[in-house]
Amino acid sequence: MSASEVGFFLGIAPGVGYALWNLARGQQAFRAAQRTAQARGEWLDLAATPSLRFDFVFRPQRLIRPGDGEGVRQAKAQLLAMRKPFLRRHALGALLAVVGAFAGMALALGLAPGS
Repeated sequence: MSASEVGFFLGIAPGVGYALWNLARGQQAFRAAQRTAQARGEWLDLAATPSLRFDFVFRPQRLIRPGDGEGVRQAKAQLLAMRKPFLRRHALGALLAVVGAFAGMALALGLAPGS
């Protein structure tokens, strides 16, 4: 493996790690929202239809639907409350990965023997 490849992978590692940590936090929030819905005898499953995931990310105003029960409404409201920070942290992880990739390659090439 060349120095630039090593630098690339070492550079993206913090950003990818941060994004994975954020995904784990998002999964915990989703499980908490599911428990909220289940406490009222209802079921929340964003994986049931692709439109629910799309609405969560791109059309949050459509996530809570008129036919939703009270438990599902509360659960979706919990998810909407964590949506902006979740997406911001994910964007930050992507930015860290991109900047880290270039910085890691540049640093590795600058420190490589024969440079």
